[in-house]
Amino acid sequence: MKMDKEYKAFFGIPLDDENPNFYVLGIPWDFSSSYRRGAAKAPSFIRKSTSSKIYNIYSENLVNLGEFWRLKDLGDLEVSNKTIEQVYNDLLRVIEKNYRDDKFFLFMGGDHIITYLCVKAMKRTIGGEWGLLYFDSHPDLYKEYDGDPYSHACVVRRIVEEKLVSPENIIEVGIRAPTREQIDFAKKHDIKIISTHDLYSLNVKDTLRLLIEELNSRVEKAYLSIDLDVLDPSYAPGVGNPEPGGISTRQLIDIFHEISSLNIACFDIVELCPKYDPSGISGFAAAKIVREILGIVAKKKYLSK
Repeated sequence: MKMDKEYKAFFGIPLDDENPNFYVLGIPWDFSSSYRRGAAKAPSFIRKSTSSKIYNIYSENLVNLGEFWRLKDLGDLEVSNKTIEQVYNDLLRVIEKNYRDDKFFLFMGGDHIITYLCVKAMKRTIGGEWGLLYFDSHPDLYKEYDGDPYSHACVVRRIVEEKLVSPENIIEVGIRAPTREQIDFAKKHDIKIISTHDLYSLNVKDTLRLLIEELNSRVEKAYLSIDLDVLDPSYAPGVGNPEPGGISTRQLIDIFHEISSLNIACFDIVELCPKYDPSGISGFAAAKIVREILGIVAKKKYLSK
């Protein structure tokens, strides 16, 4: 992907098409959204929000991202006039063509169903036992929603029922819009849920560390998924299903540092709908999340050895 001198996406991380270790792929699918459409416009918006004209290349933990990451932007999948199965097949081909030697991926949605597609494609490409750390205000455990089993409200249910990730290896964080049906399913299958109420009212740092330690002992790699509606709408108003009463961007970043021992193999940012946020702060929240995760992962992969 060509960049002019004035605009360097992803904080100015060097581009390297020959020997990259960090891949970015947009999946502008929002046909599974149940309320506000518009997440198809998010990938390009996230790129612009990570401009080096706004941000320097250092994460909060003083990792110079340019020293460790070499970026190849794979652009966006073409999803127009395609079924979800066709999008999955295209995604799988892209991942299989580019994945080499424990490389790191960022997938940019699109609505949250892209997580199901990406987990499925990564599992097929790499194999092994995976964990899923899922930040969202919704559990996404419906069997179907409005008759659609591939609604963005069914993501984790599909992942569990297709045996892509064992339910005991799934942790959902920031939940505040559950239903009895979904909570019963989570309890029955031993899916761990840390609600927004828990994050505010309890000291969950020790709990999180313990859950991550247990997860690390069972899985080889983990997939990290961030639905921006885990944040309170005051921090990210531009989302498909805004849910008041959420956490702040600061709290979310601090949680990432608490789980930094997790072996994150790839991550996604989903549900950003730029047209519902003229101020652009939702995009900047996404940019901040990307920068800090890259710093945390780089420190574990390259500095802890």
